[in-house]
Amino acid sequence: MSLSRRALLSIVLFLTFWAVTFAFSALQERLPISSSLDYESVETDFLLEPERTFLPASDSISSAELWTYVCELEEQRPGTITNTCADFGEVVHSIKWSTWAKGSATGTGIYSINDCDPDCANGTRHEAPVNVELKDLTRNGNKYFLNTLTLTSKMKENLPKKNSTAGSWDISEFYRMVPGMREGR
Repeated sequence: MSLSRRALLSIVLFLTFWAVTFAFSALQERLPISSSLDYESVETDFLLEPERTFLPASDSISSAELWTYVCELEEQRPGTITNTCADFGEVVHSIKWSTWAKGSATGTGIYSINDCDPDCANGTRHEAPVNVELKDLTRNGNKYFLNTLTLTSKMKENLPKKNSTAGSWDISEFYRMVPGMREGR
């Protein structure tokens, strides 16, 4: 393609872009805009969190029936658990489970948090060994789920970037709150 044809094509594309932009702006000014929203008519059922009643642990619950969540995924004995599903900015990894039955689980792992300095893509991870426990049992169909992860520093020192030696995460929240996630179960 000759240089003059490329220049002509560039000018045509540039003018087309501005013509479409101008037309859209003119159309947008003519659209009716409501200054108030009738919140009564907005469908909000998906925002309601299902009621959770935790079940007692039981010897009758086998390890094969016991599950937990990693974000929206159902898993057994996961090696990694996070409370920040979007970017795994805070996570426990390298989990080794010592117990997994009767409605609870215990083990050890490595707590890791991104300091997001200068930004999350280029931040530094800070880590510490932790004891972990999964608890707060619920049932969905023929599966039992552990909903809360508790982590405690093995070194008895504050967790990195935290003012505490322990923490607790509701790891089933993402599963419960995403619309349609629980349908068909």
